[in-house]
Amino acid sequence: MSAEWRQRLEESNKAFLEVVWPIIKEVCGAGQIKPVEVIEDNDLAHDMDVKCGIDIWQTVEGEGCRGIASRVQWNKNFKTFTIRKEKTNGMKTEYEKRKKAIESGSYIYPYLTCQAYIKKEGFVLMGGAIARTTDIFRAIERNYFQIRKTIDASFYAVAFKNVEHAQEFNATGMK
Repeated sequence: MSAEWRQRLEESNKAFLEVVWPIIKEVCGAGQIKPVEVIEDNDLAHDMDVKCGIDIWQTVEGEGCRGIASRVQWNKNFKTFTIRKEKTNGMKTEYEKRKKAIESGSYIYPYLTCQAYIKKEGFVLMGGAIARTTDIFRAIERNYFQIRKTIDASFYAVAFKNVEHAQEFNATGMK
């Protein structure tokens, strides 16, 4: 992992832990969370991140554990969940892996997906939403998306308002 990639990952995790989690914690059932992506030299953490798409591991005492996918984007609030559809290098994407896990019922995937938009300067929360991953995929199946492209990938962009049970939030709390 390059130093630049590592820094972006650490910034994203810091933003989620310090800015996003305090706002969504109660809606998610509280408990303790552990970022998975930044755990080094651990095969289980690597598999949870790369193979399952779990960025955050949540433990709720007396209830259980679950995975959360977290995406932080900077400086502009698109008010969408973004799921990577295709990569130019041909590697499997989040969409392909999550779709297979959801449809099979046999594999682990993040129960919740959180998308947050943050001003990088000062880590100011602009907005975001949290939803069950299955609800986001249901919106994609219903064609409630636009395609966004970058140099090396394309994404399904699903408006928060088009995801059943999505809960939006901003710097002042849950909407």
